[in-house]
Amino acid sequence: MHAFHLPAAGSMTLLGNLPSLQRQHLLSEFAGLKQTCPEGVLVTLAPGDPTLWSAVLFVRHGPYAPAVLRFHMSFPDTYPASPPLILFSTDMFHPLICPLTTYMYTTDVQEHGEAGAADRERLPPGGFSLRHGYPAWFGQRAGTPDASTARQGGRAAAAPGSGPRARGAQAGSSAPPDESSSDDSSSSSNTPRDWGAGKASASVAGILGYVRSAFDTAEVLDAVPLAAAGNPGAWHAWRTHRRREAARADAGHASPAADNDGGGEQAPPPPPTPPPPPGAGAREPGEWNWDGVWEARVKKGVAASLSESVLYSGSGVADDMIRFLPMAQADVDSLKETIRGMLGGAA
Repeated sequence: MHAFHLPAAGSMTLLGNLPSLQRQHLLSEFAGLKQTCPEGVLVTLAPGDPTLWSAVLFVRHGPYAPAVLRFHMSFPDTYPASPPLILFSTDMFHPLICPLTTYMYTTDVQEHGEAGAADRERLPPGGFSLRHGYPAWFGQRAGTPDASTARQGGRAAAAPGSGPRARGAQAGSSAPPDESSSDDSSSSSNTPRDWGAGKASASVAGILGYVRSAFDTAEVLDAVPLAAAGNPGAWHAWRTHRRREAARADAGHASPAADNDGGGEQAPPPPPTPPPPPGAGAREPGEWNWDGVWEARVKKGVAASLSESVLYSGSGVADDMIRFLPMAQADVDSLKETIRGMLGGAA
């Protein structure tokens, strides 16, 4: 579902500043969303500016359900040769979203956690990384890890509790792939629309589908390499969460056999990670204790996104075109009947 707001005839100042081909391309893509917009996504244009789109994502299932997330898409003059900038105004702990309180880099995570990305690849607060879904925009071939992925993956695989996993693991497993593997471990059946497509064939509908899948499909997050993460902390926390899920599932399968054997002593929980000794360098994110962090942060973020102060106060952006109003259930039912009547009459 989506909302249309084509620019009025009298507000064409910004339109005139755009190359005609790009203006036509963006307006055409927006019009095409009537048939191709992913379910659960509302999108509209800023009046007189087809390069700025406002959107709301309703996460209906998956690890981030039932969050309601606001974001904006800003298209450069060189689109589709260059990627759009996607900015989330709803705060959410997510591997692909740069925290709202800091700047992060999406490429070339160096030794000791230092970031060496070029300024053009710098993500502002709230920025959503497209490096995994659309590597061609960032000089990578789909399924090809860069040097930083190999460096970080080697350290992460050696971190406590992150033993190696076979890269040929079954697609249905709840455990993430080996952290040294790249996104080529993901199944092609999980590819939403033009995910991984080249620059020329990328579409806004495909980008929106990829953004949605990053919130409602766990396997998409499993396939994200560290070098493509917008929030390395959330990346480590997610993978720890997935390992714990796999361990619980394995324990559940093994428990009947243990009961038949008369029961046995359960293995004690792993000890907490000790603090570094005085004078030692700061631990890298892969060496931190991330147990329970993803669950707590996401639960808090989802609850905040559903609060009345967030839902009905807008995103705080002056030109946000999508607003919600609190309505009683009787009013909602009446409005639905009115809409059904209008659609029936049009048919």
